[in-house]
Amino acid sequence: MNTIHKGQCLCGDVEFETPAPSHIDACHCKMCQTWTGSIFIGADFREGITITNDKGLTWYESSEWAKRGFCQTCGSSLFYCLKDNNNFWAVAAGCLDLPTSTTLNKEIFIDEKPNYYTLAGDHSRQTGAEFLATLSLDTNND
Repeated sequence: MNTIHKGQCLCGDVEFETPAPSHIDACHCKMCQTWTGSIFIGADFREGITITNDKGLTWYESSEWAKRGFCQTCGSSLFYCLKDNNNFWAVAAGCLDLPTSTTLNKEIFIDEKPNYYTLAGDHSRQTGAEFLATLSLDTNND
């Protein structure tokens, strides 16, 4: 039986459903820091999500390879996905009804993490270059 998780923005003008995430990552890149005001904790999906209410959904093309979705009504940062691969989504974990037993898989862009916090736990930590290599992206292409 496939578990369906429901997610939404703060005001409910964007609602979506997802399968179980493949894992949870913490991203420390400068772009995520600016986008969320801190660290981005994302649930990764290798299957697309289903948007069930897109009344407030707006997309921002944040780089040559990714776009970010947010609610234009309440401002919630919701997810980012790859422009060239609709099968990769990172959804803000706090927007989902995930079990409290869900654990962090890895931290990415650890080389951009500020010194004023540290996440506990024994999990993988990757630099930005190491993470981008796992996506098979060449971010220098025009």
